[in-house]
Amino acid sequence: MGKDEHYFYEKPIFPDQEKEYIQNLLKKYKGEAATEEIRKKIWNELQHEKHLGNISIPFKIVSRRDEYGRYPDMIEVILDTKL
Repeated sequence: MGKDEHYFYEKPIFPDQEKEYIQNLLKKYKGEAATEEIRKKIWNELQHEKHLGNISIPFKIVSRRDEYGRYPDMIEVILDTKL
């Protein structure tokens, strides 16, 4: 890819360290309602950290909703640790 590569793609990925870093970033969202707005804030913050080179592990953000109402709604960040 050459010139099109971003500097964080060449950085080695350390899943345990990055997982801990992401968990620390997301502590401020704990206890907030799992809304679409919060999901977007989390996505934007993680993308910004990825752009800065602080994280390089691939991730996905999903909203979990219990259709029976037994459990509260939640937002889950799934990390691709099978690298």
